[in-house]
Amino acid sequence: MEINVKRLRSDVNRLKRERRASPIGKAKTGATEIIRKHFVELERLHYQDGASWTEIAAALAEQGVTQGDGKPITSRRLTALMNNIRVQAKRNDQQKSSVASGQRSVRPSGARASKNRVSVSLAPELLRSPHGKSPELTLSEEEIRRAELARHAHLLPKR
Repeated sequence: MEINVKRLRSDVNRLKRERRASPIGKAKTGATEIIRKHFVELERLHYQDGASWTEIAAALAEQGVTQGDGKPITSRRLTALMNNIRVQAKRNDQQKSSVASGQRSVRPSGARASKNRVSVSLAPELLRSPHGKSPELTLSEEEIRRAELARHAHLLPKR
């Protein structure tokens, strides 16, 4: 199947305009944009000048920066926005570098789920037998988990 790339671009641009016009895509208070614009200065205040995030948030609130509910911005919200902006910038840099190096950013279906999987293994000291027993006589991780579950089964609700 072939697609019309010119039409695809125009359809995408139209959908972007519609999204921006909807209330869902609009900025609520502008706090994120303000923090993004002054990100470097905010980090300098905190890390170089020694100001706490609470002090910085209070100073921003005095200048009218609010959270989504219209209340003055808090240090917790400020640090969350700072982290979000930092993560976004890192992701954008990675995407730009992968595009510049010619790498494709296409992911096969199901790649996101497998990316989040964590492989679990026993620490090396648990693999060695403590009393010179052969490794075949040691319990596997699954057996250890099941034994611990059986020990605490009385605490779990019955189904």
